[in-house]
Amino acid sequence: MSIVFFVLILIIATVFSNALDTKIKFLPRAIIQIMMGLVLSFIPNFNHFNLNPEVFMLAIIAPLMFYDGMNTNIVKLKRTLSNTFSLAIGLAVATIILVGYLGYALLPHIPIALAFALAAIITPTDAVAVSSVTENLDLPNEAMLSLKNESLFNDASGIVMFDLALTAFHTGHFSPVLSIFNYLYVFFGGLIVGWIVGWLFVRLQLLLIETDIDNPNIIVPINFIKPFAIYLLAEMFDTSGILAVVAAGLIQSTQAQSLRLTSTKTQMVSKTTYEIFTNLMNGFVFILLGVSFPTVIYDITNEGRQVSSLGYLILVGIILYIVMIIIRYLWVTLKLANIRIRPADKVLNHFLIAINGIHGTITLSMAFSIPIVLHGKIFPFRNDIIFIAATVIILSLLVPSIILPLMLPAKTYSYSLEDISTYRQKMIEYAIKRVHDADEDPVETQAVIATLRSQQSILQRPKRNATYKILQKCFNLEEKLLQEMVDNGEISVKQQTFYERMSLFQSFQLHQSFIQHFMYRARFYFIKLSHRFKRRIKRVDPLVVTKKFNNARDELAQVENEISPQIFAYLREHLNADNRAEIHWIEEYYRERHRRFQNNTRANEIQEELFINAFQNEYNFIQEQLGKKNISRELASLLYEQVSNDEWVYMQNDSIYA
Repeated sequence: MSIVFFVLILIIATVFSNALDTKIKFLPRAIIQIMMGLVLSFIPNFNHFNLNPEVFMLAIIAPLMFYDGMNTNIVKLKRTLSNTFSLAIGLAVATIILVGYLGYALLPHIPIALAFALAAIITPTDAVAVSSVTENLDLPNEAMLSLKNESLFNDASGIVMFDLALTAFHTGHFSPVLSIFNYLYVFFGGLIVGWIVGWLFVRLQLLLIETDIDNPNIIVPINFIKPFAIYLLAEMFDTSGILAVVAAGLIQSTQAQSLRLTSTKTQMVSKTTYEIFTNLMNGFVFILLGVSFPTVIYDITNEGRQVSSLGYLILVGIILYIVMIIIRYLWVTLKLANIRIRPADKVLNHFLIAINGIHGTITLSMAFSIPIVLHGKIFPFRNDIIFIAATVIILSLLVPSIILPLMLPAKTYSYSLEDISTYRQKMIEYAIKRVHDADEDPVETQAVIATLRSQQSILQRPKRNATYKILQKCFNLEEKLLQEMVDNGEISVKQQTFYERMSLFQSFQLHQSFIQHFMYRARFYFIKLSHRFKRRIKRVDPLVVTKKFNNARDELAQVENEISPQIFAYLREHLNADNRAEIHWIEEYYRERHRRFQNNTRANEIQEELFINAFQNEYNFIQEQLGKKNISRELASLLYEQVSNDEWVYMQNDSIYA
């Protein structure tokens, strides 16, 4: 199958599963994505799917870990660094050793090195998976912070121990002393490489800022390739590529204040690009698990075993999962990680830290990274290990999804949806009043006000039939106004006819389907080209034609300039709660038409000034309400973000003023 087609299918599946997640609230997103992968596995070309382990780690895990590091609060991480390393190194190593011996006892037919490889695979936790399970629950901050920081570094512990176990299996030799030194070199070497290279990338971005060439076309690609370059460089030195990208992400986080000098447009594009990319990558991981699961089951059942062996592997997965929860609970209860928790909340927080050791991307990636072939033969017990790892992943997602809603209250906010709507309306009305008070050109003022009002109905969609009915009334009003202008001797009958033909043409276009519109535009351009050809044959002076066209356009612009304010006034008079979305759409239509006719540089400048003042007044309103304690700081932050997004959309988009 073409890799392009394969990736396209994965993107579609991820988008579809995200859409289902908005409707299916009782299942974590990861479970929905696994189910989506199971559906894909029935497609013929997806049968017997095998993933390239090296590509998986580089293309998916490296950017995900970099993004996690970049979004980590470095101040909180420093404050809890000892606890983080206790969980990420001490707990991880202890879990791998205990679960490794237990796995060997439960699966005596596999080599002990592979039992430790299995333990290393199922030990790392996943903060993204934790968030998908707990996003609607009020999880204590201390527990969530510990889980997030732990997941940054215990991935590397699991990967290093996994590599040591596979090396021991390949060579048949294991040296504890050399293994400890190798572990320290790989672990801290990865941190050092990531710190140095990450710092160099930050300096490069700061240099671009200082030289005023920090546009999105430069910064975004650099940030995009950064985790891949750092991962590959760290692996060249035989250190942990995963820890290197985490360290680079943390360096990016520490320099956030300096990087704020990057242009607003670049910051917005970078943030949005990374959020979309990481969302897709996380979806890929769990969809790939669903796609691969039937293949693993098929391979296990066709190795000359009885189907009952699947049941035993599931039982092993359940036992190992329960034991890991117990180990995690004892680790924090015995204060081997001294987390700052109030005495009354200790038992609950310890249990939450234990049960929220949810496994996801790293566990799956390490399971898939087991070589398919060893010394020319199929790698032994590979499918068993992948199946047990998949069982642990699914259990770690399902169990908290069932238990936590019974223990924790739903997440509460200091504001409601009604509060957001109410204060957003008040904020916009406040800005509109200030725009009115500026006493600028009425048409340009009305254009800005209409755009601001469109923020109020951003969640509403105009109804097609209702819009056309109102629009037809506007066209009728235009005809009436034109006739009055003719009767008063303000315009000629020729100008009236020309304007009515233009209005009729636009009305016809609005009622066309997409195909009709496309065909009409094609016919229009064909006629336009034919007229050019005729003028060349007749040797008509193009300057004469251009002058006539400009004169006709200027005459139409004068007529339109008289009519537009009255159309806007008519729409204002007939605005109500039922037709708000439709009226705003029609205002946008007339506003754009007015702009095309006038093509006035001064008008564009007026609008830009009014927009800048309007957004500043929206910021002032939020600050005023916050000072009076009418709104919470959380609601103020949300409103600030909305205004900032609106400002970026309207002020960065040059086409608005073109």
